[in-house]
Amino acid sequence: MPKDSHELVTDMLRKVPLFSTLNGKQLKTIAKSGKDLSYVAGQEIIREGSTGVGFFLILDGHVRVRKGKKTLAELKTGDFFGEMSLFDEQPRSATVEATVETKCLGITAWSFIGMVKSNPDIAVNLMKELAVRLRVSNKALAE
Repeated sequence: MPKDSHELVTDMLRKVPLFSTLNGKQLKTIAKSGKDLSYVAGQEIIREGSTGVGFFLILDGHVRVRKGKKTLAELKTGDFFGEMSLFDEQPRSATVEATVETKCLGITAWSFIGMVKSNPDIAVNLMKELAVRLRVSNKALAE
């Protein structure tokens, strides 16, 4: 019997470090709180300097993360971006564009904050992931 879309998204969320310690019920809540979004190749998903309001999990596809003209990362199915905008209203730190047709789950900051308040493990995992990404970005900019 094939899995429904919420089960597939729940399985993907389980592999995201941010959500890896959450139980099935918590993951299903997150999956249901998101919105399915689609992008064509070359389409900007987020733009450096714009106000960010959410987190994106790549359900299918591939994106490029750029700061100016410099590529910082290439992300694929199962990867995510936009996590910093979940906690502040600062401008986006990079541009993310689809390099092929891409589908994402988008989660708004206001729904995410509610989840963090009831699941502190999300906040701990997010801090670890942000530290990793900061190190990668600093290294890429230094090269």
